[in-house]
Amino acid sequence: MCGFSSALAAAVLAVTMGLGTGFAYAQQKPTRLLIFAAGGPVDFVGRNLAVKLSPLLGTPVVVEPRPGASGVIAAQAVANAAPDGTTLILSSSGLLTIIPTIAKDLPYDTDKDLTPVSRVVINATAFVVAASTPPNNVREFVAYANSLKDPLVFGSPGVGNIVQLWIEQFKIATKLNVTHVPYKGIATVLIDILGGRAAATFSDMPAVLSNIKGGKLKALGLVGTKRNSAAPDIPTIHEQGFPGVDALSWYGVLAPAKTSPAVIAKLAEALARALADPELKEKLAASGVESASSTPEEFRQLIQNDRARLGKIIVERKIVAE
Repeated sequence: MCGFSSALAAAVLAVTMGLGTGFAYAQQKPTRLLIFAAGGPVDFVGRNLAVKLSPLLGTPVVVEPRPGASGVIAAQAVANAAPDGTTLILSSSGLLTIIPTIAKDLPYDTDKDLTPVSRVVINATAFVVAASTPPNNVREFVAYANSLKDPLVFGSPGVGNIVQLWIEQFKIATKLNVTHVPYKGIATVLIDILGGRAAATFSDMPAVLSNIKGGKLKALGLVGTKRNSAAPDIPTIHEQGFPGVDALSWYGVLAPAKTSPAVIAKLAEALARALADPELKEKLAASGVESASSTPEEFRQLIQNDRARLGKIIVERKIVAE
């Protein structure tokens, strides 16, 4: 009897110890990773990142879409959150570099209320048209546009986002006169391109790669100076003789201001380890996204440098918020 009781006690202790980690994990406050849109490239990156990040942080990482106002709603929620490292934002480059330049009434201060943790990825960005559009490269597109009576319509997900900056860079590089039409998201832009109501746009690869490979869209060129491994046959706009369309799109993670340096360091280390995971790197690369972690200070400097560079275009082209 004594032997049985001892064995039972040992079994109970083993089960309890075995479940202890699971119970602690379940009881911990989850980490919320806010994103500015559901179903798009940032959603794809965020959800795949969360899978690898959760075990490294020892807490569930929940991706929470907060769409609207080009990411301002999500950023405000993080700026107002407790600075304990459990509420983060996966931000676009435009939200950190363009919006602060053109918007004069933001409900938060980008630099004072948010703390950079790490850049996460660099997105390949394609200049796309409907597959039925005659041109097959940028030079042919310029000739085609110049042969038409009316300016072609270029769509973007709204005023003051990085797509509008690419359109302005494209206009400068090609000397084309095109009409910019803001939409309420890249999905609606692509619907109008496929329906013949808009001519072209710029989009991060995850949103368009399947349609490019499926023959519904044509990518006439890439932003930047480097081809992408997911679509190596697509040349850059630069190498086709039109330099200057080079503002790279990236995503990065930020925390509320006053988050302790120790917590920021822990988050940055976890992000670096997650982004170095071969499975995640391969999945991102297959969609046209490059894993690209950084230190918090490197990320802060990137934000400042890109904001200064893009700010010149904003002023020169008289881009204002809606």
